[in-house]
Parts: sequence; C-alpha cells; structure tokens
Amino acid sequence: MDPAHQEVFEKLCARADVIVVTGGTLEQIQHQITPRFNGKYITLAQSGNQAFAKDGSVLWYEKLNQEQVDASMRFIALLREYFNITVRDEDDIIENRGAQIAYSVLGFHEDIQKKYAFDPDENKRQAALKHFAAELDALQKIGIEVVPAGTTNFSFIPDGKHKGFNVERLRKQMNWNKEDCIYVGDALFPGGNDAVVVGVVPTHQVKDPNETFEFIAQMLD
Repeated sequence: MDPAHQEVFEKLCARADVIVVTGGTLEQIQHQITPRFNGKYITLAQSGNQAFAKDGSVLWYEKLNQEQVDASMRFIALLREYFNITVRDEDDIIENRGAQIAYSVLGFHEDIQKKYAFDPDENKRQAALKHFAAELDALQKIGIEVVPAGTTNFSFIPDGKHKGFNVERLRKQMNWNKEDCIYVGDALFPGGNDAVVVGVVPTHQVKDPNETFEFIAQMLD
C-alpha cells in the first residue's frame, strides 16, 4: 500500500469497521496492506471463503476437497491451451489457496502494466468461460464456480459462495444494517467479479487504488 494511502487507511480503521475482501490469502493481504495494520480490519480472504476477525480468529473456512481441486486443475489445463500464452514463470500461474484456486493467465508477478492491459473489461475471460460452458456445468455439479478476478485471474471457489454471498454472511453475523455499509470495488460492472455484491449492500465503483483512496478521503472529511 502506498504510504500516502496508508494514512487514509489508518483514519478509516479508526472511524469504521473495515473489511478487506479479495481473492488472496491472509498472508498475501497482510503483506500488500502492510503488517502495520494487522488487527485493525476484518479479512474476507479467498473471495470471503476464509474469514478472520480483527483479532485473527477464524470466522469460517470453506476448504475445497480433493475431487474439486483435481477437476479445477483439469479445467485450468483447458484454459491454458485456449489462451496459448507463453508465460515468464511456469511456477507463477497457479495457487491452491485452500478455499480457492487461483489461475493467472500471465502470471501473478508479471509486469503490472501488462496485467492491467490484458483484459480490463474481462471480455477475454468471459469469452473463455462461454467457450467451455459444458465443462463449467460439470464443475458446478461437484460444487465449483469459476469467476474472473483481478487483472488476469480465474478464481475457482465453492459454488455460490462468492464475494456477495460472504459479504452478506458477515453482515448478518455482525448484525450490521445494510444501509450503514458501503462496498468499494473496481469491477462492479455487469459480469465483473465485484458485481455479485450489487444489491447486497450499497456499492461505489472505482477504477484503481488511487480513486479508491480519494473516495475514502472524501468520506472521512
């Protein structure tokens, strides 16, 4: 997290209950946000299927079983053949995170500008999923849903347990009023990986981290 953004985030954590919702693991989230903020926010890791309270205690964990993992890996092989892209590092494209498997078409640590340019409107990834409609149906029958995520990723998650489901699950568990919440995301457009939150709580669309923190700063004024 950019140092200037950290100051805004510090103020936000002091004023409100902050929830970080993303496809990454707890360790990845804490690294990206920086350990400075450990204990100051609730974490919905792996699209919310591994949830942690501020004190680090586990709220729930929806781990994939071996059949689901094996089927997801076979589907990833089809996607790799479909995109036919030579990646910089073969060990940097698949992560089994426990409650979610992530596949990055270009690689998780590829140049960020290349990643942003790859599929900004998710059209390429949506087209790939439509191409493999029958295979997706087979995955769904064993409880796996596949959704585009981030800039270059596909996320393999428990069927129906996406960001929207888990945001609502947390809201009910914490007994928060819907109207008192707001979800800020960069993919709230139809088909985007944040779109499942629309209607669950109020939402606000942003394009990148800078716009996110500009909006937060305005809220805090």
